[in-house]
Amino acid sequence: MKRKVILVVFFIMLASSAIIFLTNKKGTIKKELRDFAVKDTSTITKIFLADKANNSVTLTRDKNQWKINNKYYARPDAINILLQTIATVDVKSPVSNRALKNVIKRLATKSIKVEIYKDNELLKVYYVGEATPDQSGTYMVLENSSVPFVTQIPGFTGYLTVRYFTDETLWRDNSVFLYSYQDISSVLVYMQDNTAQSFTAYNDGNNKFRLQDFNKKEVAGFNALTVKEYIALFKKVKCEAYLDEFFPKKRLDSLLNTKPFALISVTNRKGNINSIKLYRRPNTGEVYGGDGKLLPYNPDAMYGVLQDNKVVSLQYFVFDALMKDISYFLNK
Repeated sequence: MKRKVILVVFFIMLASSAIIFLTNKKGTIKKELRDFAVKDTSTITKIFLADKANNSVTLTRDKNQWKINNKYYARPDAINILLQTIATVDVKSPVSNRALKNVIKRLATKSIKVEIYKDNELLKVYYVGEATPDQSGTYMVLENSSVPFVTQIPGFTGYLTVRYFTDETLWRDNSVFLYSYQDISSVLVYMQDNTAQSFTAYNDGNNKFRLQDFNKKEVAGFNALTVKEYIALFKKVKCEAYLDEFFPKKRLDSLLNTKPFALISVTNRKGNINSIKLYRRPNTGEVYGGDGKLLPYNPDAMYGVLQDNKVVSLQYFVFDALMKDISYFLNK
């Protein structure tokens, strides 16, 4: 609370300074007070975003990917849009004298703080406010500046606030499996109700493959091309959504205490294992089968539980291609 009061007082002082500055006809706005962009985003290693509701995310560069709060990989599309915005954001105009007091007040109570780093060096700090009334610009102010501005991306019509979001869940990449074909050592598929059809497919490199049954017995007479094409499916497999907010501990424990109907596991060349457990999803709607009877389970979606016990929603039309029987690979 004390912090919020200090911020409000700061922005009120900012408003007073800005009014004096803008009404001084001899005044000129220094470039450093209106320079929001960081042109070379390849040097950026960390971005911190925080809103007035105490929500925050820290995005850190990890080689060619970005991580959220040092826990999960971030959505590449969201990262690319944010970096593009950081590189190209420009001043459209100063805030008019008439709107200035209200804009400063709104920045004090409803804005997102943006900190941009190169290693441990702080490159830029600014506050992102709301959209202008015509939705064509965004109010922003640099830290230590006395003047807020209407900003834009040249050639783009719209406001930029939505690109600086602070919800960790929305930043998280929804990829369940994300592998280059060459990086996969093996894929295991286990069927709880049909263990005889469970299998492990091996990619030994140089177009050499192996297939084992549930008992780790080598299988002969399989189609190597079919195995190769199957392993290649794990290049990009995504979940529909993360369901953390719908699974408090009690409900999560209840789900984990039931047996999954299937498990899919990928091992990479370094021996790292990435697996997901699959659970039937109850039919909470009124979906009926061809016989007119109410289906016990959702026919379109299921639950998946990742290794960190995060629950996700999965679509059958995505995962059906992965849940093959061992007979699928055998020469006909």
